Amino acid sequence: MLRWLLAIATALLATDSLAQISGSASAVSDYRFRGVSLSNGQPAAQADVSYDHDSGWYEGLFASNVRFDYELKREAQVVGFAGYARRVQNGLSVDTGATYSTFSGGDGYNYAELHAGFTSTHFSGRIYYAPNYFGRDFRTLYAELNASQRLTDRLRLIGHAGVLKPVSTPDDRAAQERARVDLQAAVELLVKSFTLQVGRIANDGASRVYPVRESHTGGIWTVRLSVSF
Repeated sequence: MLRWLLAIATALLATDSLAQISGSASAVSDYRFRGVSLSNGQPAAQADVSYDHDSGWYEGLFASNVRFDYELKREAQVVGFAGYARRVQNGLSVDTGATYSTFSGGDGYNYAELHAGFTSTHFSGRIYYAPNYFGRDFRTLYAELNASQRLTDRLRLIGHAGVLKPVSTPDDRAAQERARVDLQAAVELLVKSFTLQVGRIANDGASRVYPVRESHTGGIWTVRLSVSF
């Protein structure tokens, strides 16, 4: 797993086409992943870097601090991702790929996901499959739809809707877990290389697939400040 992440990082640094490398650094008031707080309701620092090749291949890394419970110390999460995107017509492309999430605490939450999706001018969508979601023996499907509408050169509205459904477990616990919906509505202000996002994130309840308390799955206002490079 570590060798796989290092291979992605090496490839990003070794490329001679620097114009195709992008990244950002962010501070968020609460690290919400699919509506669930992975920072125990606390702020988090995040960074990501990605490389897009002209052929359609892409790869990258994302990192954030996480904290699942007050009784646990802070950990680091690193996500490596890679995939292939292909434009099928003007304004529309499709892609498929994989991600691997690893956590520094050695608590067995590491997991992989496969995905397939599309991107258009204003919309994007993906379906994800994880055979061992957060290392908890849940096979899950997650579907999401995202929307973006630019109001002015600096102002943009974004929306998100997602559904997570456990589909299989060794002891059939998945049958006891209903689908969970998460929603987001936000406004983004873009000033040069900086982006300020303020929005509302909601989730319809706790699920045992996440190693977090139920109090960190409800609706909340969040703020994100990012700088791109």
